[in-house]
Amino acid sequence: MTDGGYVAVSPHSSDIVFCVGYVSAATSIGVSHTSDGTYWEHDTLSLGSHGLAIAFDPVDSNRVYVGGDSANSYPALLITTDCGSTWTQSRTGLSGKVYTLAVNPNNNQMVYAGTNSGVFKSTDAGATWSATSLTRQTRSIVIDPISPENVYAGTYGFGVYSSTDGGESWTEMNDGLTCNKVLMLALRQGAECTIFAGTEGGSVFKTTVATGVAGPSPLAPRPSPLAISPNPCRNLAILRINSSFLSPHSSLSLYDASGRLVRTIPVATSSVELRTSDLRPGAYFVRLKSGTKTHTSRIQVLH
Repeated sequence: MTDGGYVAVSPHSSDIVFCVGYVSAATSIGVSHTSDGTYWEHDTLSLGSHGLAIAFDPVDSNRVYVGGDSANSYPALLITTDCGSTWTQSRTGLSGKVYTLAVNPNNNQMVYAGTNSGVFKSTDAGATWSATSLTRQTRSIVIDPISPENVYAGTYGFGVYSSTDGGESWTEMNDGLTCNKVLMLALRQGAECTIFAGTEGGSVFKTTVATGVAGPSPLAPRPSPLAISPNPCRNLAILRINSSFLSPHSSLSLYDASGRLVRTIPVATSSVELRTSDLRPGAYFVRLKSGTKTHTSRIQVLH
């Protein structure tokens, strides 16, 4: 790889690391990855010119997104479903150089891309894209893991924007931000949600939800479609489905950390028992589907 660009560690395993950049005088994207933290494999992808972004699927450990630009004036967005062995390009509806990518932690079908044409959103795991109302050059996107309808975008020259409806509408949140060229955002959850902004001016700014958004806090967490208790659990967990998400066609599926389907869980009422005594300890994901709506929650199984 001639030049490194971006490095990311998989949420499924700290041994899985991806790095993107460019090779051959910026005519191809270079992707290096390791699955064991020791041995690295390298791919030269002629479907772009410079890799700038990486995002991991929160459920399927084999699915990874890479974004960048192209010498042929089209956006470069590549997807692997086998942890880097093969890649396919997906740019239908997408425009501009891809600077950043983010996947909804509770719905892995929903992916965001920040480009020099603004923020784009996919609801089919990157197969197709549609533009949102934010058209500023976007360098960073973060999603609130507790309330993933709350999305934050760092723009180059126009500061930080927030959305409380999954990217359908956006509001500036720039009070106190003296440099509007935002290169990176980070989010820290806690008693108050804190947003950090790294800028081209060499400064890092931070704000809480209460001070970063004018008026009544629109970013208050909404009731989750799926509540799991206890979590972490031993032997038995109770899955409670919000009534607004429950329908005759609701279904529950349990996946392990590698994205493998472990079992399907019948849904008869809003309260469902999940017995875990036969499962290995570790992280699992419960996916709730109801019509066109999907919600995924993480559950930790103990000995």
